[in-house]
Amino acid sequence: MSGYVAGLAEAGQRIEAALAWWAAELGGVVGAESRPAPARSDLAFYLGPPGADQALVLVDRRAEPPRRYTLAAEIDDLPERLAAIRGTGRKAVSVSVLVDPAACFLRSLHLPAAALPRMREVLAQELEAATPFRVAGVHADWFVEGEDETGLRVRHVVLKRARLDPVLAVLARAGLQVATVGVGTSEDRALPVDLLSGGGRPIPRMLRGVTWGDGAALALSGLLALAAFGLLRTHQEATLGALETATVDARRAAPPRLAPPVQALAGALAAERGSRPPLAVLWSALARALPGAAFAETLHLGPEGATATLRTTDLDGTVRALRDAPGLGLGPVTVRERDAAAGRLVVGLSARAWSDPAGGPTRLRP
Repeated sequence: MSGYVAGLAEAGQRIEAALAWWAAELGGVVGAESRPAPARSDLAFYLGPPGADQALVLVDRRAEPPRRYTLAAEIDDLPERLAAIRGTGRKAVSVSVLVDPAACFLRSLHLPAAALPRMREVLAQELEAATPFRVAGVHADWFVEGEDETGLRVRHVVLKRARLDPVLAVLARAGLQVATVGVGTSEDRALPVDLLSGGGRPIPRMLRGVTWGDGAALALSGLLALAAFGLLRTHQEATLGALETATVDARRAAPPRLAPPVQALAGALAAERGSRPPLAVLWSALARALPGAAFAETLHLGPEGATATLRTTDLDGTVRALRDAPGLGLGPVTVRERDAAAGRLVVGLSARAWSDPAGGPTRLRP
C-alpha cells in the first residue's frame, strides 16, 4: 500500500513538473523581447554602494523642478521623514529604487538557448552550486546580453536581501509603494532588470526578430481565418436547413404505410361516414320542414339514423309535414313515441345518401 502511495506521489510530482515546463514554454512565447520601460514613478530612491557615504538620496518628481532630499540611513525617524515627504494626500505615491551596481553581484554566463524557457530555475541552481549565495537570501534578475551560434550570453544580477529588505521595510512603513528596483548609476544608465521580479519573466524565442510587417501579416491571417470560419458556419446552417426541409417534404409525400386490406376497410368506413349528412345540416333541414306550431327539442344521430324529439300541439299535422317536406334529405319518417297530452312526439328519421359539395376522397394516414 505504501509503495502504491509513493508511486502516486512520484507521478504527481512528474505531472507538476511537466505543467511547470509547459507554463514556462508558453510564457516564453507570449513574453516581450525586452522588458518595457516601467512607468515613471512619483519618487526616485537611490541606494549607493556599500562602504561609502550611507546618505540616501530621494528625488520628488511630482513637481517641477524636482526636489532632492538627502537623508541619513541610520536615523530612527527615517520612516516619519519619508512619510512627511510623501504628504497626507489620499492618492497612492509610488517610488522606484535604484541600486548602485557596486552593491550587487553581477556575473556573465554562457548558456545554451535551450535553457531559455527555464532560465530562472537554471540560474538558481547554478547560483547555489557555484557561489556562496542562496536563492532564499537574495533578490535576482537576469537579461540576455547577446546570442551567437553556440548559445546565449546572460547577465545575472544578484543583491542580498539583507541590503535591500530593510530599505523596502522603511518605505512600506512610510506608506510608499515600491514599483521597481533597478540597478545602475542613474536611471538613464540602468540595467534592464527589476530585482523584485525574481527573474520570472523569460524572454521569448519564437517572437525574436518579428517585425511590424510580420505582425500585420499575422493579424490579416487571423481576420481571414475568422471570415472563413464564419462562411463555413453559414454554409453548414444552410445545408442543415435544406436537409431538414427535404426530410419533412419527403415524409409528407410518402404513401400510407398501412396494409392494403386495412386501407381498403378504412376507405369504406370513411365513405360510409361521409355519405351521412352532418348533424348541423340535418338540424337545419329539420327546422325548415317543421310547421310553425312545432319545434325540435333534441336531435340524436345514431347508427340506425336520426331520432328527433318534437314539441307540438298538432301531432298528426307535424308528421305529415315531415313526410311531405320537399328536399329534406330524409328517408321514411316513423313515429316512435307519441304523447298528445304533453304535446311530445318522438320520430325516427332514416338519413338518405348525402355527398359533401366541397369534399373529396378521404384517406387515412398512419
